[in-house]
Amino acid sequence: MALLLMGNKNYSSWSIRPWFFIRHAGLAIEDKVIPLDEVATSAEIGRFSPSKRVPVLVLPEGDVVWDSLAIGEYLAETHPASGVWPVEAAARRRARSACAEMHSSFGELRRVLTCNKRARYAPDAWRKIAGGKEAEAAIEADIDRVHALWKMLLDASGGPFLCGAFGYVDAFFVPVVSRFATYGITSPADAQAYRARVEALPTYTRWEEEAVAETWSIEKYEYDIARR
Repeated sequence: MALLLMGNKNYSSWSIRPWFFIRHAGLAIEDKVIPLDEVATSAEIGRFSPSKRVPVLVLPEGDVVWDSLAIGEYLAETHPASGVWPVEAAARRRARSACAEMHSSFGELRRVLTCNKRARYAPDAWRKIAGGKEAEAAIEADIDRVHALWKMLLDASGGPFLCGAFGYVDAFFVPVVSRFATYGITSPADAQAYRARVEALPTYTRWEEEAVAETWSIEKYEYDIARR
């Protein structure tokens, strides 16, 4: 059986993306957490991942697929009925483009609004650690772009998820849904409804339970700002 090696479920947003889709689709792939920021972390990940980063999918024959986008493409090839990408060509193009944008963009949002599933900070408390007005403006622009992207995809597909049925593009934005909850980010009505649909998924509840159950704590991701 294939094995998904991943970072902490509480902190590792890149790991959660393939993990969430795999669990939602019920694929027969195991997962193993390699705790981040520990003495042995780099060496342990480096045993499997050429990039020395997670996630990495270890195949039964010993070959590996690394990087969350590449893992999605592998799953689309090997599990075509799982719904990784939409069937309709235009929707498939939009889904791939949105995943690529998430993969390459939103740098300030990811830098400051780090993934911390267990935390709940007061709205606007993140501004204390943003690093100034320019950084705040960049984060606000990233948030606005996420909302605009969601709206574009939902309008084109008719929902209920970004490109119709739940797919890899939704799994790619699951950590953003979580980040918005963690940092008290408000969304327009259509985006808020999408967030609620994602949060209602059984896999989202499972993620929350498994993240809360982890005993590891990484200080740099635990901000000393007002909490709710």
